[in-house]
Amino acid sequence: MNEGPLISVIVPVYKVEEYLARCVDSILGQTYRNLEILLVDDGSPDRCGAICDEYAARDSRIRVIHKENGGLSSARNAAIDVARGEYIGFVDSDDWIEPETYEALLEMALQENVKLACGGRFDVSSKTGEKTVGLCPPKREVISGEELCGRIFTWDNVDSAAWDKLYHRSLFREIRYPLGKICEDIPTTYRIALDAGRVGMLNRPVYNYFHRPGSITAAGFTPKNLHACQHSRSVLEDIRKNHPALEKQAMYLHVWHLGHTLQRMDLAGGDVKKDFAAEYQELLLELRSFVPFLLTSQLLHVQERLTWLLICVNVYGPLRRLYHLGR
Repeated sequence: MNEGPLISVIVPVYKVEEYLARCVDSILGQTYRNLEILLVDDGSPDRCGAICDEYAARDSRIRVIHKENGGLSSARNAAIDVARGEYIGFVDSDDWIEPETYEALLEMALQENVKLACGGRFDVSSKTGEKTVGLCPPKREVISGEELCGRIFTWDNVDSAAWDKLYHRSLFREIRYPLGKICEDIPTTYRIALDAGRVGMLNRPVYNYFHRPGSITAAGFTPKNLHACQHSRSVLEDIRKNHPALEKQAMYLHVWHLGHTLQRMDLAGGDVKKDFAAEYQELLLELRSFVPFLLTSQLLHVQERLTWLLICVNVYGPLRRLYHLGR
């Protein structure tokens, strides 16, 4: 499938010299050839900028944007602003895509007349190289944007990640990623899903998500790890006001991020609990306000319910340490 609308593939690039070639080669090797590949050198201090330029010299479909470092959202936004494609896709520069990724997603979008198509992913371990199927729609279908939001909020075979999806460019007419934040997909993708109205779900993995040490999601606890709770709080407020049918799912999303963040802080130990004492107490009080939800919601798994209730009563950390001492 080589004749069809132009797809702009956006790749933010920062300190991924070791992985960049694998990523770009997977895009160049797509069975769908009508691509514009936007490599955004986000002020990377290594050879990434030079590698991007070398690829651009070899393939006319590649355009390079060199900019001062501004973070993932800034890089994506810079490329969205100049993208020429009718459709837009994203690939993180330490990941790679399957050969038929954009052929399959575009076929779904055109055949079903939808502005957003979602596929699945493989999870790849950096330690072992093991490749397993991660979140992936169980069947090929078309659902409403509201239903997709509900699934995203509860990790029901799909999440808010930007990169295993294909978007009609009109979905970014007014939407951009929040600057200076991580977990930037949380407050963005659900809005896109609602704007799309109807969404195509493709029941096959199209993306390889590489779990590597030192990535944003694998790094130690920093103030940026509080961003997810901030995002999920704003999502819940918006959903309560404008889409109340999704309130329980949005509440689950926020409670999950509250509990997960507090759990990470508990497990990190002394310095983190000391340095973030005020933030810990604020999040803890907020989680306690959701105790009725923790006790009754059918959306929670047993382990989630137990862990977060133990956190609420300040015994999770001590009990976990005793458990490991006894093993």
